[in-house]
Amino acid sequence: MRKQVWSIDVNGQPYISQQIGSRQFRIQFNIDISPGDALSFADIRLYNLDKGSNVAQKSSIVLRAGYEDNVDAVFTGYVTNTLRERDPGSPEIITRLICRSGQPATDRASAQLSFGVGTRVEEVIRALAAAWPLPIDIDNAQFADARPLSSGLVVDGDIPQAMTDLAYAYKFEWMQDRGRIVVTKPNMPRTATVVKVDQFSGMIGIPEVSRGPDGLGVFVAVQLNPALRINGKINVESEFATFNTGNLFVTELTGDATANGEYNIFAMKHSGDSHSDLWRTEIDGLRAGTIPTATETATQQNGKLVWGARVDQAFRVKVREIGGRLSIDPNWIMAVMGFETGYTFSPAARNPGSTATGLIQLLEASAREVGTSTSQLARMTAVRQLDYVEAYYKPYSGRIRNLGDAYLAVLWPAAVGRPDSYVMWERDTGPYQREYAANSGLDVSRNGVITRGEAVASVNTSYMRGQQFVR
Repeated sequence: MRKQVWSIDVNGQPYISQQIGSRQFRIQFNIDISPGDALSFADIRLYNLDKGSNVAQKSSIVLRAGYEDNVDAVFTGYVTNTLRERDPGSPEIITRLICRSGQPATDRASAQLSFGVGTRVEEVIRALAAAWPLPIDIDNAQFADARPLSSGLVVDGDIPQAMTDLAYAYKFEWMQDRGRIVVTKPNMPRTATVVKVDQFSGMIGIPEVSRGPDGLGVFVAVQLNPALRINGKINVESEFATFNTGNLFVTELTGDATANGEYNIFAMKHSGDSHSDLWRTEIDGLRAGTIPTATETATQQNGKLVWGARVDQAFRVKVREIGGRLSIDPNWIMAVMGFETGYTFSPAARNPGSTATGLIQLLEASAREVGTSTSQLARMTAVRQLDYVEAYYKPYSGRIRNLGDAYLAVLWPAAVGRPDSYVMWERDTGPYQREYAANSGLDVSRNGVITRGEAVASVNTSYMRGQQFVR
């Protein structure tokens, strides 16, 4: 029997020394890693810590986990919130650490760089990483066909925003993971080393084959493996497979309807409980070169939900019920919650720059209006918190005409029902300069004005990405 191993460092020093085997200090963790999010997120629960052992906000943290023969960092980042909870029906006290990748001092690094006509996009990306400064993983072969800059480029300011703009223009994804910038194109061939996934190498259960707008996919779970990377590849070998028919392109099954074969890792989730057998890595993989020609989307008519595969059945059922009662497409609600929580759907997700908490990032004042508080929201289950999502949206019943309205009811209700040209906030004039500063990342055109159209672009992306996880 392989023994579970884990440890935690805080601010570069050992916080909980290496724990081995079943008679160890208890930890539970969930770590979500997806390049489209730009960041990875961790929810770490430590049981019965001494009161004097609290971890301060913005402390750096490294969680190492695995088995005796394979242990390494599964998360590197910093703590955005520390919560102290009592386990319902139990005397145990839980210290809950809500974390994100990166470091506060470098998250919004800036640079002044210029690139001439003909510069390769890979050179631009590497220069931005060097200016950050952060090490970078990029597969040059994936950019072999990318066109060079046709008119040059000037970067004067926020490096993450420059990376995001390039990602949109050159169809790649990027994120911070374990102290590095990772740049990848999930649907293109990779040169990374292939990791075998079969019953002899720790595969758990049976792989699930699916189809989404990015191509033929597979969902497979393995025993926790810290060696897997978001820009890596797996080779699945399984005699059997299940099929997510709610996400399949049935007319394209011939010839590739099998779990076996190589896949690019598209997203991962590490989870564990040191007092149970739960110690696993869940992998969403994409087979390179299988972009479909048609898309079956989630609709109210077929009952499927975007991001539905990221939540449990009780959550999906309740979202559909809420949508029906409020006359709002439940897929719009899912897309909003996905974007607001960084695609984690964590009821404790919190904005480090404000009191915004939970599935739709309610501020303290908004939480009070629906009969709760942000601290209470953070302690609820996701399904329970949906009651307050419904309570918040109830005044907008009949007014939500599209996905943008569903998002702006949360972000800036004054923009509900307005055209995309509607100006929400301005940087240099008007009464909402503070709001502009807090949401400056939405200013895609970088002209000092944020329009409704710019504001809803991110939630539109959430909706499209969620089609990969329809259920």
